[in-house]
Amino acid sequence: MKYIIIPARGGSKGIQDKNIQEVGGIPLVSWSIIHAEYISTEEDKIIVSSDSEKILNLAKKYDVIGLKRPKYLSGDKVFTEPVMKHVLSKFNPDENDLVILLQPTSPLRKKITIEETLRAVESNEADSALTLKKDHLFFWKKASKYVKPLYKNRPRRQDMESQLSETGSIYITKYKNFLKSGIRLSGNTKGIIAEPSESIDVDTYQDLQYVNLLSEDYLKEWEKELNI
Repeated sequence: MKYIIIPARGGSKGIQDKNIQEVGGIPLVSWSIIHAEYISTEEDKIIVSSDSEKILNLAKKYDVIGLKRPKYLSGDKVFTEPVMKHVLSKFNPDENDLVILLQPTSPLRKKITIEETLRAVESNEADSALTLKKDHLFFWKKASKYVKPLYKNRPRRQDMESQLSETGSIYITKYKNFLKSGIRLSGNTKGIIAEPSESIDVDTYQDLQYVNLLSEDYLKEWEKELNI
């Protein structure tokens, strides 16, 4: 059984009502619900955790669970794990049930990426899985009033070892791992490399404009689920 958690706070410093801003004509939180439904069965639970009545009403429209978030979990400095713990406390998961976290600020997920991330844990290949992006970066650091490189030799891009960072989009683990560690990922963790477009985290109006520019081809992949 899968518990798919979509954390969608009402407030945001960068964009007003960020989680209900639209990409391709569909609110950000709705995209995560659509993606959750794509990998869910009738017995699975899709839970939208929010302090916003607008967002909770959206959850009702999709016939998924809208869980009112308590005030102490509604601030902008609250970590995601306590929100996950609050959601899971309302149910009685089995230790081998899957806990899936879909962040609504990463709307451009591809089906194959969702499937591969899920398969890694569902097949017991890994204890946890997440989406990653691949970069080849030349890091620098501040040194007094100037800056200095953190590398001695400047290699060609094709000779560089790639750096991996979290996209913030998909996290999957087993409930027993979450209970033991208290964090969203633990044990042997599989990283699924996402495409650059999937790795965009909507935090500013510029990000929102950018994902909307990229959404046309993306909408085609989800035509069946969107009934268009």
